[in-house]
This record gives sequence, structure tokens and C-alpha cells, in this order.
Amino acid sequence: MSLFRNLVGASAAAATLTAVARRVRKHAQRIVTPLGIWSTLPVAQERHVGIVYNPSKSSTHAVVNILERTVVANGWKPALASTTLIDEPGTQAALDLIDRGVDTLLAVGGDGTVRAVAAAIQEARSRGKDVTLGIIPLGTGNLLARNLRLPITDIAACINIALNGTHQMVDAIDMSAESAEGDVTNHMFYVMSGAGFDALVMNDANEDLKARIGWLAYVHSGLNHIFGHSHKVRIQLDDDEPFEARVRSVLIANCGRLQGGLQLTDITEVNDGNLEVIIVSPRTILEWGLLTAKVVRRALPGSSRTSLPVMRHYVGHRVSLDMLSGAQPIEVDGDLAPSAIRLQARIVPSALSVNVHPDALTT
Repeated sequence: MSLFRNLVGASAAAATLTAVARRVRKHAQRIVTPLGIWSTLPVAQERHVGIVYNPSKSSTHAVVNILERTVVANGWKPALASTTLIDEPGTQAALDLIDRGVDTLLAVGGDGTVRAVAAAIQEARSRGKDVTLGIIPLGTGNLLARNLRLPITDIAACINIALNGTHQMVDAIDMSAESAEGDVTNHMFYVMSGAGFDALVMNDANEDLKARIGWLAYVHSGLNHIFGHSHKVRIQLDDDEPFEARVRSVLIANCGRLQGGLQLTDITEVNDGNLEVIIVSPRTILEWGLLTAKVVRRALPGSSRTSLPVMRHYVGHRVSLDMLSGAQPIEVDGDLAPSAIRLQARIVPSALSVNVHPDALTT
């Protein structure tokens, strides 16, 4: 009996230590990832690499050159490369490379390029072709890269991970947006979409300022809109009863790590099969301060969820949003989309395979 008790005690202690280790590791990842602190990965089994890049980025050609040389140094067949165009953000270029036999597609650019290449990978998957995405983040927001804990300040490390990383399945959100005139546009995204304040901030961010100070240009734009008008929205999550709220912004999120290490979502992760609806409704300086404090606190190791009336969170699998005050500006993963009077969105579980560092895997 004593032996049995000892075994039970040892098992409980081991389980507790494992849980603590996982928690410590998760908090450590939040700290080290923005600093680019990941071990270098050994060369993976040979992959046939395709590269889709946005040539408008000043550093892109140098990065593509490094990629091509690294692929050859790995002992693999030379990479195939194609550029985005003004009227073609990369989806067709990626599909053409897939048809030429690539099994790993690298998106070199910002969130728009990543989303376009990811759309091609999803289309190929529907036809029975397995292709994995690698991300070389050269944009302002780099939202999906941040949520996958890529070291965005270290392009060499991102290249190493994109080529040699471990596959991570990522959910997507499929959304339709209806304009006041009845036109419907469809969007597939991987981080979040928003209607209202956040879209205004994206729209008014100065391009020259973005080039000079990066994502901090959004902070400057946000201050210009902090005392704007709220709007009324009707929300229905899954089969629940719809409810109405007056908000500054309403967001539909798959995950929510933002610039500066801030965490906007309370519950969802990149691959948990859920979407999160976030209602933001501050009206005064004090309420904006409380909201900011909550978001900043979420980035701190060991922080717990905090409920505030000015920022509410709901989780489900699909959502409908009706803009009762008229059409609202829309952003999708940081890119502007046509204003909409109605949004309908659903989660698409395990929609995309992305190369990440094995220490950053989300299970």
C-alpha cells in the first residue's frame, strides 16, 4: 500500500511539474519571440520551394536572393520564384507555382501577400494537393507571423524557419461582406477583421510615417480617431439569440497577438476551432485608459483574464453582424476592404499548414 501511495504521489508530482513547465515555456515564448531568440534549425528533408514576393518592398530582392542561395546550399533543387502584381496580389502566381510541383510556398511581403498565397494553398488543398506555407515577414503589421511566434526582427531566422520548420495547422475565417448597395465580397483571413474604429485607423495611417516608424504610425492615426462616434450593431453568435450593442469597433478574430506584443483576444488560439467576437465600446478617456491597461496587461507573463464592460468577448463557430447605423469601414488582417452593412463569418478549422519553429508549436 505504501508503494502504491508513493507511485500515485510521484505521478501527481510529475503531472504538476509538466503543467508548470508548459506554462513557463508559454510565457517565455511571449518574451523571447519578439527578440528573435530561437535556435537555428538543421536542414530539413528536401522540399521543392516556390517563392511569391511583393517587388514593391525595398528589401525584397535581397531577401529573395538569399532565399534562392539558401535553398541551393541546402542541397535542394533550385527554388521557383514569381512576383505579385498591382491587380494580382499573389494568389494566381502561387497557383502557377503549385502546378509546377512546389510543395513549400514562401510568401515574402506583408499580410496581404501572406493572405493571397495562403488562399492559393487552400484552393490546392481542396484539389488534393498538400502544400505548406512559409512566411518571410516584410510588412508593417505582420500579424499572422506574430501569432505564429516568428522572430520578425530577424529575417535570417525567419528564412531558416520557413525552409526547415515544423508544420503547424492554422484555422481560417471565411467571411462575406454585404455593402449598402447589396454587393457581396468574400474574404478568407487568419488573424482578425474589424468594423469601425480599427478600420478607420488603418485607412488614415500615413504611408510615409509607416515607412519611417512602422506600426507606430497606427498609434498616431488612432489618437486622431479616439473621440469618434459609436455605431449600433446586431450580433448573432451560432444559434444564440441575437443582441444589440453600441460600439466603437467590433472584431471577428481567429487569434489576437498584435504589434508590440499586445494580446487582443482573451480566449482563442490559431488552431482551436473557434472564432472570437470582440466588442469595443469606450467613450471617455478613463474608459480608453481601462481598455488600454487590459490589453497591455494581457501581454504580461502570468496575467489572467480581466472582464471589462468596455471590452467584451464571445466565442463560437459562426457569427452574423448587422450594422444598424449604416455601412461601416472594414479591415481584413490589417488591409482595407469595402465598407459593409452586414458581415457573416465562420471558422474553418485546420485550413492551412505553416512552417514554424518546433518550440513555438501550439497544441
